[in-house]
Order: sequence, then C-alpha cells, then structure tokens
Amino acid sequence: MARKRKNHKLTRKQRRIKNRVTLRTLFLLSITLIFNTYAWFLYATTVSTNLTAHVDAWKVEFEVNDAMVEREINFPIDHAYPGMTNATQTVTISNTGEKAADITYEMKMLRIFDDYYLSTEYAQELGPSAPAGAQVMSAEALLNKIQNDYPFTLSLSTAQATLQVGQSSSFSMSFSWAYETGEDETDTDYGTRAKTYYEENDGKPVIQIILKIVVLQHQD
Repeated sequence: MARKRKNHKLTRKQRRIKNRVTLRTLFLLSITLIFNTYAWFLYATTVSTNLTAHVDAWKVEFEVNDAMVEREINFPIDHAYPGMTNATQTVTISNTGEKAADITYEMKMLRIFDDYYLSTEYAQELGPSAPAGAQVMSAEALLNKIQNDYPFTLSLSTAQATLQVGQSSSFSMSFSWAYETGEDETDTDYGTRAKTYYEENDGKPVIQIILKIVVLQHQD
C-alpha cells in the first residue's frame, strides 16, 4: 500500500513538472513569435521604402519593376531680370530596376511673385491647403503659360526618354530671360517688380516652379 502511495506521489510530481515545462515552452514560443513578427515588419518596411526612390540633391535613382514612381522637383528662381545668366537644374535618373523604363514629366505649380497657378491634380492634392486665389488649369496649360505668357521662359529636356536596365539619363530645367525680347515695356515692368519683390520679402525667390518627374515601366 505504501508503495502505491509513493508511486501516486511521484506521478503528481511528474505532472507538475510537465505543466511547468508546457508553460515555459508556450512563453518562449510567444516571445519568438513577437520577435519574428517585428523582424518581418522591419524587413517589409525597408523593402517598401527601397521600392520608391532614393534621392539626394542632384541624383534620383528609381527602381520601377512593374510600378510607377514619381518625384517632385522644386525649382526656385531667386533673381530674375533681363539678360540674366540662365538658371539651370539637372537631375540624373538611373534605372536600377530589372526592366526598361520611360521618363515623362509635367508641371504641378507655377508661382510668379505671389500669383499661384496650379495643375488640376496638384490643386486636388493640396485640397483646403491650396494657396488662396490660385488659378487652376491643366498641367499642359500650365507649361504653356510659363513658356509663352511672360518675357522669360522655361525649357525642359530629357537626354534619353527610355532607360534600359542599368542606364542613366538626365532631366534638365533651364530658366532664361533674354536681354532684348522686343517688348521693352514688359521687360521693364517685370524686372522692376522682381527686384522690389525680392528686396521686400527677405530674399524669397521671385519665381517658383514645381514639376513632377514620372518613371514607369516601358511598354513594348
């Protein structure tokens, strides 16, 4: 009888040990799942970030791979006057993906002094935060305005519209104002306003242009 009691006590002890081992196993498994989930989140976030764009001051590297990637470029003109040296900005675009890519662009915003002109898409993007009194028009009309309605002009060019894998190209913006445009009165008016605006607004650029560069997979 004593032996049976002893065996019974040993069995209960074994059960307690087994329960402790089970709880410990579950605890360690939970910790492992938490760390694995966190590690997956960091990996997914990093991959997602790398699939958009890496940007420094003068170079943009795109990874396209079945996705359209776009980048906003700000082009401020501090001083503007007839005969000025052309203000230029060049962006290098590299196709770091695995498929050929096409480069396109469109105007998003034009600011002349305190007059704002927005593309329809950009106005919708800004919503209530859009500048008061801004005129809204198509991106094509916006580009046409800066190129034809003023004594100064904006030139845009792409060295290579389609990039094969591993190739690079440049997108250039050039703002110019010829000394003699044939409209002396207009030149004088805008030139005087530009000088006054710059001085009265603590060096704020007299003209600001925002463009969107779009890179998407090339369709054969």
